[in-house]
Amino acid sequence: MNKIIFILTLGACGLAAAQSATPEPSARSRPPTEIDADVADIDLNLHQAVYQGHVQVTDPQMRLTCDWMRVNLPTGGNHLDHVEAKTNVVINFMDQKGQTNHITAAQAVYDYKVVNLVTNETVTFTGNPVVETPDMTIYSEPLVWDRAANKYHFTEPRMVPHASGGTNGPATRFF
Repeated sequence: MNKIIFILTLGACGLAAAQSATPEPSARSRPPTEIDADVADIDLNLHQAVYQGHVQVTDPQMRLTCDWMRVNLPTGGNHLDHVEAKTNVVINFMDQKGQTNHITAAQAVYDYKVVNLVTNETVTFTGNPVVETPDMTIYSEPLVWDRAANKYHFTEPRMVPHASGGTNGPATRFF
């Protein structure tokens, strides 16, 4: 596996193209996001990286696996603005309560932009997306995770509550 390390800091992003690159001291306050894959093709003219085969993204806030991923590389210290992950997409992340959430889909598209001083940061899941929270499993097509607002948007969702308190406990009630 090739290891390419992205160093993401509050609003700034840099690319360390060497496997053993050491981040600048100012970037050390936040651990780097690491991307492992069988193959990585980086086009500095297009500011784009394509990862193929056993793609694994490890970040302090989440872990993503898929078979193929394209990242628009930021220029001039800007934030990542577009990432596409395809085929067997799996994301595990901790919510604000410290509980693990698990999302699977055929495709995930991350978009980030600031319009009129408002941050829009979403991940749109398609291809039979499923989100499993500690309380329930939710099926929706598409499923949109608004990371900036910390909300989900479901289209025609099917929600299956999990039993609380073990297998013999009562199901979670919505009303």
